[in-house]
Amino acid sequence: MEQVENRLHLRMEGQAHPMYYERHLDHSILSLPLYPPHYPHLVAMRQELASWFFFYFEPRERMRAANPVKEVRHIGLMGEELAAFLNTLRALDPAQFRAVEKSLRMVIPSMTGIDVGVNSLGEVELRVLEGEDRTPIPARVLSEGTLRVLGLLALGGAKDPPALIGFEEPENGIHPRRIKLVAEYLKTRAETKLTQIIVTTHSPILPDLIADSSLFVCRKQPGGTTIETYQHWGPLGRRPGIEEALDDEQESLKVSERMMRGDFDA
Repeated sequence: MEQVENRLHLRMEGQAHPMYYERHLDHSILSLPLYPPHYPHLVAMRQELASWFFFYFEPRERMRAANPVKEVRHIGLMGEELAAFLNTLRALDPAQFRAVEKSLRMVIPSMTGIDVGVNSLGEVELRVLEGEDRTPIPARVLSEGTLRVLGLLALGGAKDPPALIGFEEPENGIHPRRIKLVAEYLKTRAETKLTQIIVTTHSPILPDLIADSSLFVCRKQPGGTTIETYQHWGPLGRRPGIEEALDDEQESLKVSERMMRGDFDA
């Protein structure tokens, strides 16, 4: 595909003459029916984008709710199908279900298991087992932090891992001591190379637990937003104005301390 003046030229595989499309259409070319043998790259791009998921967990109501009994691919973009997903996982992939249980025990040692079952209304309910006596705790009374952690861990059980996962503030409601375990989990998932993970955060703690090479600073500027690698702000890549304002002692501050000081605010 190439742009020629105000039109896009889309060339079929092995064909000399392209198709022509005007720019600024009210729809994407990727939304059109495309014959894969003629447009293999566009079809591959569409499939890639279809495997991107962006999550913002909503544990106040949606993650606590019972679900209809059904087979689901993942927990829902707000975590609203967490119970149905875990029930699907237990039925179709018991080993992966046990792996999620194990991960939960590592992050929250007081939680000793996960229980999902169908209630009298024919809906799937989620309970977490607590303590050595494995007391069932219904999802409706779990803390928001526990539900967020469980949703995060459940995503690792998906049979077909997404190409990209985006999380909006995954640390919300989670005890500061457990944020380190959340960071380790995110790094472990990223190291598998199966899924790219993008996390947005306002936490002063989480960035300290992530390598500088994986950190980016988003700043609002007149007319748009800029995204820069954290190395631009680090001791070896400091801008002249900032370098003059900071002495050697300040340059050793952690990311969280610099966030709290306001270094990255526009």
